[in-house]
Amino acid sequence: MQPLFSVIIPHYDIPDLLMRCLESIPVSKEIQVIVVDDNSPNADTYLEKYPVLSRPYLDFIRTTKGGGAGYARNIGLDHANGKWLIFADSDDFFVKNAFNIVREYAYSDADVVYFKAESVFSDNPEQPSTRGRQQNSLIDGYLYHGEENKLRVEYWSPWGKMIRRELVASHDIRFDEVKYSNDHYFSANVGLNAKKIKADSRVVYVVTRRDGSLTSGNPNKPHEIETRAEVNFRVQKLLRQHHIVLKPMPFRTDMLVMLKYDRSLYRKYLKRICEIYPSTIDGIIDICTGLKLHLKILVFGYSLLVRAF
Repeated sequence: MQPLFSVIIPHYDIPDLLMRCLESIPVSKEIQVIVVDDNSPNADTYLEKYPVLSRPYLDFIRTTKGGGAGYARNIGLDHANGKWLIFADSDDFFVKNAFNIVREYAYSDADVVYFKAESVFSDNPEQPSTRGRQQNSLIDGYLYHGEENKLRVEYWSPWGKMIRRELVASHDIRFDEVKYSNDHYFSANVGLNAKKIKADSRVVYVVTRRDGSLTSGNPNKPHEIETRAEVNFRVQKLLRQHHIVLKPMPFRTDMLVMLKYDRSLYRKYLKRICEIYPSTIDGIIDICTGLKLHLKILVFGYSLLVRAF
C-alpha cells in the first residue's frame, strides 16, 4: 500500500532534537518517515540509544559523505514513495493536529499546499521567535490579496508545505547540494511547475531558532554570501525564463548584502545583472526600491564608480 505522505528529515548531530521532531509525527502506515543522517559522529550508536528510530514505517538512512542538508534531502527523495512530500528540519517539530490538517488535502487537485508556521526558540519553546514570519505573510498575501506568484516563488523554505511527489519526479526537481540556501532553487522550481496551488491559514509546523544553526546570525560564515548569491541568481534567471516579474525582485536583497559585506562580489553580479533585468539601469533602480535616500545615493554612486553603465 502506498503511503499518503513521505516525511523527509535531514539530520546532523542533534539527536535529542531529532527525537522531539519524530515524537510529533504519528506512527501510521499512511506516513512514511525518512531520516537521513548526514554522517553524524556517533550515528553508529543511534539505533541502540534511540529506539524511536526503529519504530514502524520509519527509514533511518546513514550517509558517509557529509554533503549537507540538500544532499540529505535528495537521498530522502530517492527513497520516498508517498503520494505527498513533507519536509521537516530535525530541530523543528509539528503541531499536535498537523497531520489531521494535511490529510484534509490528501486527495486535493493541487500540486502544492502551503501552511502557516509558528516560530519559537529551540531551547525554550515558550519563547516566540520571528522565523517563519515572511512565509506567513506570503500566505496572507495570497489568501487576501491574490498574490499568487510571490507565494509560488518566494516561499523558499521546504517545510510548511505538502508537495505532490509526482510533480517533483516528473520535472526531476532536486535540491542544490551546497551549504547555504540549498532549498531556494528547489522551492522556486516546485512553485513554478505546479499547475495549481492552495494555501491554508492554519499552523501545522513549528520552526525553531537555535544558536549555531546555519540560519542564525549575520552572513559572516566562510563562502556564505557568494553561495547564497549564486543560488538566488539562478532562481532569478528561472523567474525570467517563466516571464515572472516581481517588484522588487528577490535578488535585490542579495545585491544589498554584497554591497555591504563583499563589494568585489557586488561588482561581479553587477556585470551580470542584465541576465535578470532588461538593462543595468533597470536593475539599479530595482535595487534602490524602498531604500532611504542615502542608500540610494550609495548604490548609484558606487555603481558609477565601478563603471557599470
